[in-house]
Amino acid sequence: MKKKSVTVDTRRPRMFSEEKSFAEIEKTVSSIAELKNLGPATEKHFHKAGIKTVAQFKNLGWKKTLAQLVKSNPKHRHSLFAYALIGALKNQEWFRISEEEKLEAREFTATLKPAKKSLQKPKGKK
Repeated sequence: MKKKSVTVDTRRPRMFSEEKSFAEIEKTVSSIAELKNLGPATEKHFHKAGIKTVAQFKNLGWKKTLAQLVKSNPKHRHSLFAYALIGALKNQEWFRISEEEKLEAREFTATLKPAKKSLQKPKGKK
């Protein structure tokens, strides 16, 4: 039995291929977890914050989405999470968003209220 030879074109690696726009991939994804930069754990946080679908996420935009996520769970109050949301809505890796978008994300994240600190003393300390 003769084996087939496979030819792979390595002139332009797949990682440098043209990315589809969010509008193009929006029709093919069925859950938030399928979006770039997001996954099953993030999808659970979205659901807890009341965001159940990709369409809801798109309609809210990254700022309102981040605000809802922070309200639901204050640990989401950081700019890297904002970068991931921006990238997801552009179908880009979070580290490929523009410097202007990163600055906007940092500035917006800073406006969100920090979590209230507990007034209770830790157990075992007087």
